[in-house]
Amino acid sequence: MRLTPLLFTICFLVYFSFQGYSQSEWRTWNSAGLNLSFSKKLDLRFSHMRSYSITNNFENIFNQTTASLEFDATKRVSVLAAVMNTGIPASAKNTQRYYTRLAYKLPVANVLTWSNAVQAEIHSANETRFRNRFIYITRISNKKRFDFLNLNLSAAYWFFYNTGGNEISYYDKTGKLVAKNSPDGFHRGRLFLAASSKITKDLSVSLLYMHQQEFNLPGNEFRNMNVVNPNTGRTARAFDNYNVVGLSLTYDVDLYQKKNSSKNKSNTKKSNHGKEN
Repeated sequence: MRLTPLLFTICFLVYFSFQGYSQSEWRTWNSAGLNLSFSKKLDLRFSHMRSYSITNNFENIFNQTTASLEFDATKRVSVLAAVMNTGIPASAKNTQRYYTRLAYKLPVANVLTWSNAVQAEIHSANETRFRNRFIYITRISNKKRFDFLNLNLSAAYWFFYNTGGNEISYYDKTGKLVAKNSPDGFHRGRLFLAASSKITKDLSVSLLYMHQQEFNLPGNEFRNMNVVNPNTGRTARAFDNYNVVGLSLTYDVDLYQKKNSSKNKSNTKKSNHGKEN
């Protein structure tokens, strides 16, 4: 019974994701990260990612640095808080993003793990496309790593709701201005496919494919994106659709186990010293 809504959701979101697939630009996302585990429930992560356009002679599109703190409240519920700085070389502009994420995961047939999360974001004034975003994230992966290459496979979909940002002018068929609004609403989806391999106990490498598709869902036409001005022929907030292939390296440092290991060694030495006396 649990699989029925999951399969329906995946099929529905994949359909929206691949609209206009063939016309999309290709990019790369390459990142390196450090994960510090202070306990079984608390992790501090740092990562840096660089994006380049494969289609446009490997032009550097953006660079992102992120710091996040994640706490596992229970075996199924986790909370994350993060700050991200994004630099855009073409415009020499930097934007900041502050976000929090609440996630819930559950096992499916004792073979898969299905997680669902809601992420809320606040963006700095330099981000003119939107001010706040809310993202629904659904992800499914194998519960245990495969013996082959210590591999974990996953598929995820991110569904974005934007609010705020610069206003767009809306016109009627005669070219008369009828409204000016920010394009609030569901306007973006991202499909992720990933394979992660644990090379050593502390080092993992991941390969990623992502497809981004922007769209207007049926509803208020005066909140749409990709709006053509009939007087000039120019398009305001054109859809930004592209594909990504990526590589990431993550190094894990388990401070909790190392701390306990040091305590055990110290206690063992004290115990042996007492026996010798």
